[in-house]
Amino acid sequence: MEEALFKQVRDLIASQIGLLVREQDDAILHKVIAERVRALNLPGAEQYLQFLGTDAGVRHEREELAIPLTTGETYFFRDSGLHVLLQDRILPELLERHKAKRALRIWCAACSSGEEAYSLAILLDELIPDQSQWNIFILGTDINHRVIEKARRGIYTEWSFRGMSNERRQHYFHCHKDTWVLDDGIRNRVTFQTADLVADKFPDHAADLHDMDLILCRNTFIYMAPHVVFRIADKFTETLVDGGILITGHGELYAHHLGKLRARVFPESIVYQRVAAPSFFQSPAPLVETQWPDPEKLTAVFPAAEKAKAAALAPSLQPAAAEAVKEPSVSEMLRAWKHANQGQREMAAKSCSEMIARNPLDAEPHYLMALLAQERGDFAEAMALLKKVIYLAPSFIAAYLDLGDLYAREGESARAVKMRSTARDFLKKLPGDEQVKLYGASTVDEVLHYVEHLLNINSQ
Repeated sequence: MEEALFKQVRDLIASQIGLLVREQDDAILHKVIAERVRALNLPGAEQYLQFLGTDAGVRHEREELAIPLTTGETYFFRDSGLHVLLQDRILPELLERHKAKRALRIWCAACSSGEEAYSLAILLDELIPDQSQWNIFILGTDINHRVIEKARRGIYTEWSFRGMSNERRQHYFHCHKDTWVLDDGIRNRVTFQTADLVADKFPDHAADLHDMDLILCRNTFIYMAPHVVFRIADKFTETLVDGGILITGHGELYAHHLGKLRARVFPESIVYQRVAAPSFFQSPAPLVETQWPDPEKLTAVFPAAEKAKAAALAPSLQPAAAEAVKEPSVSEMLRAWKHANQGQREMAAKSCSEMIARNPLDAEPHYLMALLAQERGDFAEAMALLKKVIYLAPSFIAAYLDLGDLYAREGESARAVKMRSTARDFLKKLPGDEQVKLYGASTVDEVLHYVEHLLNINSQ
């Protein structure tokens, strides 16, 4: 297949289907395209491109492409740290909040063959001695109808139990030949159905996708184009009740600019909680104090034009002018965040550009611009802007962590570790009970434990 035609197909899959295919996965995509061309009896890839350009083609191919281009592998109690967090903090908190009405609604999105949804049912069985007194709804969904059928059967092989203790397995399963069959009491507590996170509209009362107290969608966004990730995140937010919690995979979301979601940082993971108003307007954090760069020491993170601008500006700054640059209008910055939180990306970018034009060495407008670039899928621009933020404000912890997540996404683990280690070093210098800028109410100790958890994962 010609490279230009292949790129067109890959770009169309990202824009229409929502699947992000990285360059290292091009060989897999070549194979998938060839298989789909044969399955549809098409003359070649050019006709497949035309088919994908139609509404009918998009609907038809979304499941067929999602299955081979994503990894549906899962197992019981995958990510032991997260399940400890669910068992010790998240689920008890939700149960306490809803003890008056004794009702709880949970959605496991992209649940594959059901292990994650059943793991939650087991945790709740252990936490609630008598579930007959509660109305608990657990829903598992996936775009793949084949794995949903497997989930409904509740029959698993040895491979699904590498995260579960033998005690739990003996208690909740019985052996049948070379498989393990889930106890009907647990199996009947979970409802499974197909759902397309990209195409389906939710909240959806007809599909029972509404008023959720907890949504899990883990290790799914890594396969999706950024514009699709943020659209789905918005739909998840509207499907949660106030106070409801969204859990994604590590580093898959940046909650500090997702409207009604607020980040809560635990040693095991970051979770996102829906609040009545965007977190920026609950407790605005002070701007990071800017440290003036020495024009002679400007590094490669600044393009030549920026170097010239900074070199021309820095010597002429009087103390009053310097103070004005260090402390731009807080209300102006908050308005820019508000535009971003409400999905008004162009207005947010315009506000940032205006602030940068007046005060080119302010860190926070550059930081918001980096987040906006990431939403557009322009990761190179996002990285460049985050490097600029770090140069302007060397202790801007959120910039190090976001840059670390982007490096991890690109498979550059050594650079990811370097960014996260630097963030850890800065966190260790701060009081443990102090709040971390742009991380809501999360304290230094909480963020520090989470960063150390990410670094431990990298070292394994």
